Amino acid sequence: QCQDYGGIAVICGFIVSTIYLLIVMSLEGSINIFDADNNYWLKLVGFLIGIIVLGVTCFIDDSKGIPSWVKLIAQVGAAIIVAVCGIRIENINLPFIDNKIFFYEWFSYIITVGWIVGITNAINLIDGLDGLSSGITLISCVSLLIIFLLTPSSPLISILLITALAGSIVGFLPFNFSPAKTFIGDVGSNFLGFSLAVISI
Repeated sequence: QCQDYGGIAVICGFIVSTIYLLIVMSLEGSINIFDADNNYWLKLVGFLIGIIVLGVTCFIDDSKGIPSWVKLIAQVGAAIIVAVCGIRIENINLPFIDNKIFFYEWFSYIITVGWIVGITNAINLIDGLDGLSSGITLISCVSLLIIFLLTPSSPLISILLITALAGSIVGFLPFNFSPAKTFIGDVGSNFLGFSLAVISI
Protein backbone atom coordinates (compact mmCIF):
# COMPACT_ATOMS: atom_id res chain seq x y z
CA GLN A 1 0.00 0.00 0.00
CA CYS A 2 2.97 2.31 0.42
CA GLN A 3 3.16 2.25 -3.39
CA ASP A 4 0.03 4.42 -3.52
CA TYR A 5 1.85 7.52 -2.32
CA GLY A 6 3.43 8.64 -5.60
CA GLY A 7 1.03 11.59 -5.60
CA ILE A 8 2.91 13.13 -2.68
CA ALA A 9 6.07 13.19 -4.79
CA VAL A 10 4.17 14.86 -7.63
CA ILE A 11 2.82 17.55 -5.27
CA CYS A 12 6.28 18.16 -3.78
CA GLY A 13 7.81 18.40 -7.26
CA PHE A 14 5.16 20.91 -8.33
CA ILE A 15 5.52 23.09 -5.22
CA VAL A 16 9.34 23.11 -5.30
CA SER A 17 9.37 23.92 -9.04
CA THR A 18 6.80 26.69 -8.59
CA ILE A 19 8.69 28.30 -5.71
CA TYR A 20 11.97 28.14 -7.66
CA LEU A 21 10.42 29.66 -10.80
CA LEU A 22 8.66 32.38 -8.79
CA ILE A 23 11.92 33.36 -7.07
CA VAL A 24 13.94 33.39 -10.30
CA MET A 25 11.32 35.29 -12.30
CA SER A 26 10.77 37.76 -9.45
CA LEU A 27 14.51 38.49 -9.30
CA GLU A 28 14.52 38.98 -13.07
CA GLY A 29 11.59 41.38 -12.73
CA SER A 30 9.41 39.47 -15.19
CA ILE A 31 6.73 38.72 -12.60
CA ASN A 32 5.47 40.45 -9.46
CA ILE A 33 3.22 38.34 -7.25
CA PHE A 34 2.58 41.32 -4.95
CA ASP A 35 1.05 43.39 -7.75
CA ALA A 36 -1.94 45.14 -6.18
CA ASP A 37 -4.00 44.88 -9.38
CA ASN A 38 -3.88 41.09 -9.66
CA ASN A 39 -3.25 39.91 -6.07
CA TYR A 40 -1.32 36.86 -7.32
CA TRP A 41 0.05 36.20 -3.84
CA LEU A 42 -3.48 35.78 -2.44
CA LYS A 43 -4.48 33.51 -5.31
CA LEU A 44 -1.35 31.38 -4.84
CA VAL A 45 -2.01 31.11 -1.10
CA GLY A 46 -5.59 30.00 -1.80
CA PHE A 47 -4.33 27.47 -4.35
CA LEU A 48 -1.80 26.11 -1.83
CA ILE A 49 -4.38 25.83 0.96
CA GLY A 50 -6.72 24.01 -1.42
CA ILE A 51 -3.93 21.56 -2.31
CA ILE A 52 -3.24 20.95 1.40
CA VAL A 53 -6.93 20.36 2.20
CA LEU A 54 -7.30 17.89 -0.66
CA GLY A 55 -3.92 16.28 -0.05
CA VAL A 56 -4.53 15.58 3.66
CA THR A 57 -8.03 14.22 3.02
CA CYS A 58 -6.94 11.97 0.18
CA PHE A 59 -3.86 10.80 2.10
CA ILE A 60 -6.17 9.57 4.86
CA ASP A 61 -8.30 7.90 2.17
CA ASP A 62 -5.25 6.14 0.67
CA SER A 63 -4.11 5.05 4.14
CA LYS A 64 -7.31 4.01 5.89
CA GLY A 65 -10.20 4.67 3.53
CA ILE A 66 -12.94 7.26 4.06
CA PRO A 67 -16.48 7.63 2.66
CA SER A 68 -16.77 9.28 -0.75
CA TRP A 69 -18.96 12.07 0.67
CA VAL A 70 -16.09 13.17 2.93
CA LYS A 71 -13.83 13.53 -0.11
CA LEU A 72 -16.58 15.47 -1.89
CA ILE A 73 -16.82 17.88 1.04
CA ALA A 74 -13.04 18.36 0.91
CA GLN A 75 -13.19 19.02 -2.85
CA VAL A 76 -15.98 21.57 -2.44
CA GLY A 77 -14.15 23.17 0.48
CA ALA A 78 -10.90 23.46 -1.50
CA ALA A 79 -12.80 24.94 -4.45
CA ILE A 80 -14.54 27.51 -2.24
CA ILE A 81 -11.19 28.55 -0.72
CA VAL A 82 -9.76 29.10 -4.20
CA ALA A 83 -12.83 31.08 -5.32
CA VAL A 84 -12.81 33.29 -2.20
CA CYS A 85 -9.11 34.05 -2.81
CA GLY A 86 -9.95 35.50 -6.23
CA ILE A 87 -9.62 32.66 -8.74
CA ARG A 88 -13.07 32.72 -10.36
CA ILE A 89 -14.74 32.29 -13.73
CA GLU A 90 -16.10 35.81 -14.14
CA ASN A 91 -16.91 35.73 -17.87
CA ILE A 92 -16.69 33.55 -20.96
CA ASN A 93 -15.77 34.43 -24.53
CA LEU A 94 -18.24 33.43 -27.20
CA PRO A 95 -16.46 31.73 -30.13
CA PHE A 96 -16.43 33.32 -33.59
CA ILE A 97 -17.84 36.63 -32.35
CA ASP A 98 -16.08 39.31 -30.35
CA ASN A 99 -18.39 39.19 -27.36
CA LYS A 100 -18.26 38.19 -23.69
CA ILE A 101 -20.86 36.94 -21.25
CA PHE A 102 -20.25 38.35 -17.76
CA PHE A 103 -21.58 36.53 -14.71
CA TYR A 104 -23.08 37.93 -11.54
CA GLU A 105 -20.64 37.54 -8.64
CA TRP A 106 -22.77 34.93 -6.85
CA PHE A 107 -23.07 32.90 -10.06
CA SER A 108 -19.33 33.11 -10.71
CA TYR A 109 -18.74 31.40 -7.35
CA ILE A 110 -21.18 28.62 -8.22
CA ILE A 111 -19.79 27.95 -11.69
CA THR A 112 -16.19 28.10 -10.41
CA VAL A 113 -16.84 25.57 -7.63
CA GLY A 114 -18.73 23.34 -10.07
CA TRP A 115 -15.89 23.49 -12.60
CA ILE A 116 -13.16 22.70 -10.06
CA VAL A 117 -15.06 19.83 -8.41
CA GLY A 118 -16.07 18.44 -11.82
CA ILE A 119 -12.56 18.40 -13.30
CA THR A 120 -11.08 17.06 -10.04
CA ASN A 121 -13.47 14.11 -10.11
CA ALA A 122 -13.03 13.58 -13.85
CA ILE A 123 -9.29 12.98 -13.45
CA ASN A 124 -9.83 10.98 -10.25
CA LEU A 125 -12.36 8.63 -11.88
CA ILE A 126 -10.14 7.77 -14.88
CA ASP A 127 -7.28 6.72 -12.60
CA GLY A 128 -7.73 3.02 -13.32
CA LEU A 129 -4.69 2.07 -15.40
CA ASP A 130 -0.95 2.66 -15.03
CA GLY A 131 -0.10 6.15 -16.23
CA LEU A 132 -3.64 6.94 -17.46
CA SER A 133 -4.63 9.91 -15.28
CA SER A 134 -1.10 11.36 -15.23
CA GLY A 135 -0.69 10.83 -18.99
CA ILE A 136 -3.98 12.53 -19.84
CA THR A 137 -3.14 15.39 -17.46
CA LEU A 138 0.25 15.80 -19.15
CA ILE A 139 -1.45 16.03 -22.56
CA SER A 140 -3.85 18.60 -21.09
CA CYS A 141 -0.91 20.56 -19.65
CA VAL A 142 0.83 20.71 -23.04
CA SER A 143 -2.44 21.76 -24.72
CA LEU A 144 -3.05 24.49 -22.13
CA LEU A 145 0.55 25.68 -22.43
CA ILE A 146 0.13 26.10 -26.20
CA ILE A 147 -3.14 27.99 -25.67
CA PHE A 148 -1.53 30.25 -23.05
CA LEU A 149 1.43 30.99 -25.32
CA LEU A 150 -0.82 31.80 -28.27
CA THR A 151 -3.10 34.05 -26.20
CA PRO A 152 -1.45 37.44 -25.50
CA SER A 153 -3.79 38.16 -22.58
CA SER A 154 -2.74 35.01 -20.68
CA PRO A 155 -0.90 35.94 -17.46
CA LEU A 156 2.70 34.81 -17.21
CA ILE A 157 1.96 33.09 -13.91
CA SER A 158 -0.40 30.66 -15.66
CA ILE A 159 2.45 29.61 -17.99
CA LEU A 160 4.72 29.19 -14.97
CA LEU A 161 2.21 26.99 -13.10
CA ILE A 162 1.27 24.77 -16.03
CA THR A 163 4.97 24.23 -16.84
CA ALA A 164 5.69 23.24 -13.22
CA LEU A 165 2.72 20.84 -13.24
CA ALA A 166 3.86 19.24 -16.50
CA GLY A 167 7.40 18.89 -15.14
CA SER A 168 6.22 17.16 -11.96
CA ILE A 169 4.23 14.66 -14.05
CA VAL A 170 7.18 13.97 -16.37
CA GLY A 171 9.30 13.18 -13.32
CA PHE A 172 6.68 10.73 -12.03
CA LEU A 173 5.59 8.92 -15.21
CA PRO A 174 8.70 6.70 -15.69
CA PHE A 175 7.91 5.05 -12.33
CA ASN A 176 4.24 4.57 -13.23
CA PHE A 177 4.52 2.78 -16.57
CA SER A 178 3.67 -0.93 -16.50
CA PRO A 179 4.98 -2.71 -14.51
CA ALA A 180 4.45 0.24 -12.16
CA LYS A 181 6.85 0.76 -9.26
CA THR A 182 4.57 3.32 -7.64
CA PHE A 183 1.02 4.62 -8.06
CA ILE A 184 -0.33 8.13 -7.96
CA GLY A 185 -3.17 7.26 -5.58
CA ASP A 186 -6.12 9.45 -4.67
CA VAL A 187 -3.72 12.13 -3.44
CA GLY A 188 -2.16 12.49 -6.87
CA SER A 189 -5.24 12.09 -9.05
CA ASN A 190 -7.22 14.64 -7.03
CA PHE A 191 -4.26 17.02 -7.07
CA LEU A 192 -3.87 16.73 -10.84
CA GLY A 193 -7.55 17.41 -11.53
CA PHE A 194 -7.70 20.24 -9.00
CA SER A 195 -4.57 21.90 -10.40
CA LEU A 196 -5.74 21.59 -14.00
CA ALA A 197 -9.07 23.19 -13.11
CA VAL A 198 -7.53 26.05 -11.14
CA ILE A 199 -4.73 26.88 -13.59
CA SER A 200 -7.11 26.83 -16.55
CA ILE A 201 -9.25 29.49 -14.78
